[in-house]
Amino acid sequence: MKIPDPAHLSRVILHRIVRPAWWNRVGGSKIAARSDASFFRACGWSGDASEVIAAFHRNARYRFFFHPRNRKDFFLNTLTWTQPEESILADADAVLQNRFQTLGSALVALGDPVPWHRDFKTGTDWPVTPVRDLEILGLGKPSDVKVPWELSRFHQIWWLGKAYWLTGNERYAQKFGALVEDWIDRNPVGRGVNWVVSMEVAIRAANWIAGYYFFCESPSLTPAFWTRMLKSLAAHGEYIWYHLEYARFNGNHFLSDIVGLIFLGVFFQDTPFGAKWLQWGIERLEEEMQSQVDPDGVDFEKSTAYQRLVLELFLSATLLLKVNKRTLSPAFMERLERMLDYVQAYTRPDGSIPLIGDADDGRLFRLRLDERINDHRHLLCLGAIAFDRTDLAASAGGFHQDALWYFGGEGFERFRMLLSGSVPGSQAFPQGGCYIMRTAEAHLFVDAGEIGQRGRGGHGHNDTLSFELWADGGALIVDSGTYTYTADVEARQRLRSVRAHNTVMIDDREPAEFSGLWTIAADTTQPRVLEWSPSTGRDVLEAEHRGYSRGDETIVHRRRFEFAHEAVSVQITDRILGSGRHRIASFFHLAPGITVTLEGPRSAVIRRETWTYRITTDAGSMQICDSEFSRSYGVLVSNVAICMSLENDLPVTISTEIRRESDGR
Repeated sequence: MKIPDPAHLSRVILHRIVRPAWWNRVGGSKIAARSDASFFRACGWSGDASEVIAAFHRNARYRFFFHPRNRKDFFLNTLTWTQPEESILADADAVLQNRFQTLGSALVALGDPVPWHRDFKTGTDWPVTPVRDLEILGLGKPSDVKVPWELSRFHQIWWLGKAYWLTGNERYAQKFGALVEDWIDRNPVGRGVNWVVSMEVAIRAANWIAGYYFFCESPSLTPAFWTRMLKSLAAHGEYIWYHLEYARFNGNHFLSDIVGLIFLGVFFQDTPFGAKWLQWGIERLEEEMQSQVDPDGVDFEKSTAYQRLVLELFLSATLLLKVNKRTLSPAFMERLERMLDYVQAYTRPDGSIPLIGDADDGRLFRLRLDERINDHRHLLCLGAIAFDRTDLAASAGGFHQDALWYFGGEGFERFRMLLSGSVPGSQAFPQGGCYIMRTAEAHLFVDAGEIGQRGRGGHGHNDTLSFELWADGGALIVDSGTYTYTADVEARQRLRSVRAHNTVMIDDREPAEFSGLWTIAADTTQPRVLEWSPSTGRDVLEAEHRGYSRGDETIVHRRRFEFAHEAVSVQITDRILGSGRHRIASFFHLAPGITVTLEGPRSAVIRRETWTYRITTDAGSMQICDSEFSRSYGVLVSNVAICMSLENDLPVTISTEIRRESDGR
């Protein structure tokens, strides 16, 4: 395990202990009690509220991706082309009624006022007390703090803003104002569950800033309202500044803090504190790109869902800085582009993704209520425009609404000019340990890397040498997903376990023992790729890991994949090296909707609609086992798995084949 340097450890102590303690004693109360006049002085502004807000409107007009005065240039026709008008209005009208759909829930009426501190799924409420006194995880009872956090990220601003721009109806602006004021009233600075984690503060601030640009010309919103909102946004920045989430290994939380301060720094760039946040944020953004992202573009948390979140954070900050004529280094931009390459590679032909590692549906901006949470092609659309890449445009599956908000009508025209590329074939990401074998008809993802976060575990699972297989229009063999973090601790650990993945388990042990909900005792897998041979008709990957070795006993799991393109056939050869007698199990978790029939002790036929595939093995016995699958956070359904097992002396070799038998026509 990589050991952080002493300077980094001192920063952790400073920012996680010393500075928050000062805030709790002095800073927080000063910020909370700040008058309008003292806030204006701190900003270097003069005049009454009407004069100050009018001047701010003039000065801040072009600091964001869009502004009301250019909406007619690109908005109406292009937006309704990416999302039907009735869908835009339905999303916004649900917000008018305080009806929200959060982390796998149905659309739920939460009443008035909105219960900002409640997990409405379990009925758990958190008190509005200083954050230092709050217990947020509640592991002894079913609760999920992510529910109030998600609601307080204020993604609903986008739904109201789009409807307002589309119709000009002031009730959408009035609802925006009412929600923001109610949130400020019920969430005093530094008190309550929505201030506990700076990442949440940062994402909320970015969405509020978007809200400013949607509604800053609304006649329904007064200078007094804007003064109050700007004061709260500045308090958001101060809170982040004194509660930076430095960690042993900085992850997406710290990155969110950085991006939040960049958004706030750009917004308040003509103030002393805004300029400070902006410069600090740019410097840290550069550092974290090199620290958190491998040279091949894979985020070190080893999760496809967090790859999307981290890339959204890096990319949105980069594009915002570009709007404000700030540039980042060539090394930063090169690695950012590599992140897009990885998303392109793991995106399957139908736009879906393999669910590698944790997935909590986290987004910086969520632009619509009914989005496909496991479709990351919006990033490819943004990347195509940002980097002038025809292949990314080809992989994007069309123009996405996100690009409209980041680039305006010009982005739409630029994207259309890039539609001449092709999708790349099989690719390797060796530093990240991710290997993709693909054709137009099939997509095989293999995880041959470390568990995650440089040995800490983080959002990685016990999935070394596991795979996902998509073929002929749909998923066949899938990762079990995540489901939840704290609401069901047993389910959390169950879906992280090796049993929930498509790989080998020995003696009912985990390759890495869990030491918490997001940590492991140690990553002893030591994965190593022995062969990677992609070709025009057949790809070969062979890799091994040592996660089942204990003490003086060395056990090596070596797995070889041979992927025949035209036949849509995968030959998997598992060699378990070592000595002594051991129990060996292997799992293939089938996607929901797949039916399976055993045809003897070592053969099974799986079917999806009219497609048929046969799975055969040459060792042990084959059974159909109950399993479970989580396509997104908070959602869990039943499915089945093919379980193959034997007890044998080592070394032993097991060969398994997955082959298409009918073409569905």
